[in-house]
Amino acid sequence: MIRVLLCAVLLVVTACSSAPAAPSGPLVLSLSVDQASPQRVEAVKGQAVELTVTSSGPVDVHVHGFDVLAKADKDKPAVLRFVADQTGTFDVEAHPDTLLVQLVVR
Repeated sequence: MIRVLLCAVLLVVTACSSAPAAPSGPLVLSLSVDQASPQRVEAVKGQAVELTVTSSGPVDVHVHGFDVLAKADKDKPAVLRFVADQTGTFDVEAHPDTLLVQLVVR
C-alpha cells in the first residue's frame, strides 16, 4: 500500500514540474494601426512570433522587451519576426502612442 501511494505521489510531482508543452507552430498576427483594438495574446516561451502591421501612413512598430523594430507605410506593411524567448507581458506599439497588442509569454 505504501509503495502504491509513493508511486502516485512521484507521478503527481513529476507531472507538476514538467516544462510547458512545446508550441505547435508560430504565432502569426495581422494588426492595423488604423483600426487598433488592443488585445492580449498568449504565446509559449520559445515560440516563433510573426507580426504583420499595416498603416495608412509612416509609423515605427516596436515590440518592447525584445528590441524588435520595423517601419510600416501605406503600401508597405511592417513584418516583425522573433522568438519569444522570455516570459512576461510585452507591449507591441506603433510609436509614439498606439498600443496594438499585449503579448503574454508563459
